[in-house]
Amino acid sequence: MGGGMHELAHRAALEALRFWVAAANREHAPAAPDAACDVVDRAARFVCGGDAPPCLDLTRPLATVFGSLQGASAAYVRRAPLALTDDILFPSTDARVDTAATDRLRAALRAADNQSAHLPLAPRIEALFFAFQRFAWCLPSPLAGVSLYDAARIHAAVAAALTADSGLLLVGGDVSGVQEFIYSISAAGATRQLRGRSFYLQLLTEACAHYVLHQAGMPFCNLLYAGGGRFYVLLPASFESRLGEWRRAIGRLLLDAHGGALYLAIGGVRFAPHDYSESTWQELTRRIDDVKRRRFADLDDATFARLFEPTQPEPPPDVEEQSAEPLDAMGESLADLGRQLARVALLSVEPVEPRAVSFDRGKAGWNDVLRVLGLNVELLDHLCAYRVDHSRRRRVLLIDDRDPQSIALGPQDVVGTRYTVAVAQLATDRDVAQYQALERDAGDEQTLRVGDVKPFNLLAEQSIGARRMGVLRMDVDDLGDLFGRRLSRPSGLAGLAVTAALSTTLSRYFEGWVGELCRRANDDGGAGGVYAVYSGGDDLFLVGSWHRMPRLAQQIRNDFARYVLGRAPNAGETLPITLSGGITLHAARYPLYQAADDAAEALDAAKRHARPDRHAKDAVTFLGRTLGWEHFGEAADLCAALVDLVQAQGVPRSLLMVIQTLDARFRQEQRRNRSGAAQFAYGPWVWQGAYQLTRVAERSPNGVKAQIERLRDRIVGNEGVPQRFIERAGLAARWAQLLVRERSNAKEER
Repeated sequence: MGGGMHELAHRAALEALRFWVAAANREHAPAAPDAACDVVDRAARFVCGGDAPPCLDLTRPLATVFGSLQGASAAYVRRAPLALTDDILFPSTDARVDTAATDRLRAALRAADNQSAHLPLAPRIEALFFAFQRFAWCLPSPLAGVSLYDAARIHAAVAAALTADSGLLLVGGDVSGVQEFIYSISAAGATRQLRGRSFYLQLLTEACAHYVLHQAGMPFCNLLYAGGGRFYVLLPASFESRLGEWRRAIGRLLLDAHGGALYLAIGGVRFAPHDYSESTWQELTRRIDDVKRRRFADLDDATFARLFEPTQPEPPPDVEEQSAEPLDAMGESLADLGRQLARVALLSVEPVEPRAVSFDRGKAGWNDVLRVLGLNVELLDHLCAYRVDHSRRRRVLLIDDRDPQSIALGPQDVVGTRYTVAVAQLATDRDVAQYQALERDAGDEQTLRVGDVKPFNLLAEQSIGARRMGVLRMDVDDLGDLFGRRLSRPSGLAGLAVTAALSTTLSRYFEGWVGELCRRANDDGGAGGVYAVYSGGDDLFLVGSWHRMPRLAQQIRNDFARYVLGRAPNAGETLPITLSGGITLHAARYPLYQAADDAAEALDAAKRHARPDRHAKDAVTFLGRTLGWEHFGEAADLCAALVDLVQAQGVPRSLLMVIQTLDARFRQEQRRNRSGAAQFAYGPWVWQGAYQLTRVAERSPNGVKAQIERLRDRIVGNEGVPQRFIERAGLAARWAQLLVRERSNAKEER
């Protein structure tokens, strides 16, 4: 398949990284080979801007890249090795610099440089890259809002690419067919494959990027981003002519392995270093989209004809008997991958030589595909499972904050961190007993063992109140606009560093902190649990016991606000970056692909939310009602109060139905009168509500009558009109009704 290491490019990348180690320690940059010295210097000027060599001042605080957004205020990163803890990951408004912590981070970078000196060229670059990722993520660079980690890796990538050409090529890859591949499986068999499919697509994206880098001879640091089925790499401009060749090679592989279900669109834009701008990304997106519209068009005629070969049609994904069908080699391997993810502690990633081989359809497993592309990946469940092999070169990637020093490495191995949201609840003895009774009642013969991932029907069974599975989808609002006109950045390649910094900062939250929140939810001892299908880049997809989803969504959004601002938001404050979410509820055996579509529609409804002040999106749709996040917390608190009134205080359940009826009448009045608030404030639902809620109060115990009367006054009184409290109350009442639902009708619910 060609390719191989471009030694001068690797040497330039290494010296670029070592340049910043020396700068951080107030030392002269190490002497680079003559051929690399000039390109490292030029690349530094391109990336940091200006005509003079960049100057590093670690006495300055590092303001987050969010401060570069229009209308945002500054928040400052805390100085400590990267870790998923509240006191380290989240910025603050305190701009003071911890000198002692800075000295420790300087020393850690110097030590990493010294300790990697024995490694061959390629792994030494990777070792330094991971050291910067861990110790320099919180240190400032010469660019405002850009960490030393992001500046150094972009500098290294530019230096490597410029050794082979005076121009640069930004290459992007986008895997299409992702939604159908992940979700078109039956709900009955989903837990066996779902997480495996999602994680495989992440690994496949990285393997495709690795293949492109290998073919161009570029180092690991030239991978700018990989996640969500997309990757971006920086190459010498001369490789533009090879894009079609790479599309053909990867297209043939994906056609063999997946029968045309997955396709990688690759596009590229060449530019001079001083000509880089935001329009470069826009043009790249356009070219990738053009390729996606012509899937597999680069294949030769004989290979392309295989797309139209007749195959035995598969049963639709909502047929329950599909779970009993034997899986092919790919399906079996993905089910096994999902099981391994339940206990994974680290990944062993071994770069190998890509191969030109063909698979019989359905005969290849997930790792067979990755090996053909040049990566051999193993999942290990604990650190002791890792075995030193002197003949192999591997990246040992810890998926959480385990100490990298705690693992013994081979002579060519490097260790780093790759946050991965691989969260699911595992079955206990009690779960197994409950599941066996559940399956006997349903007439199924599925098996569950202690330590297996809880299946969806068990998560639904363990929900509070209604037996339902909840699906949560969330993503960042207006991402294109965020990376486009709203992000202030300098001209030239310095702007690329700012873009990379924003991408890294968002990924750190979704790939790291969201997983931590899911783990905490599963470990809190409460009923039910959470199954993380995917979280990374700027979006997430979670499944679990339905009652978990609303509060988890609220926590994710509230923490994101703190992550962006460096503090809790003030009442009514508009965030510079917002999240929207959609939550849907489903019976346990509801088709998964349809549940995914329903949650996507709920998310779209949240993104259509508008307010009188024109602040749009920044909302959540739940139980068919869309609220801005500023009101969702109020609805959640009211829901808890209503549950307490009904279950603990003896208030008639009719209270919940009265509020929902008033909400329905209010919405009917709104539809009749689009132009003003008169009917909203004084429609018939107001006096009807006052009467009905007064009657409920009269039938309630004396100790809570006043509480219901206050609730009545908030719903139908003139105070605060037209703040539409009834909308929050209607959602809260429906929510509470599901939580207090009697469970005698179990068969009907399932």
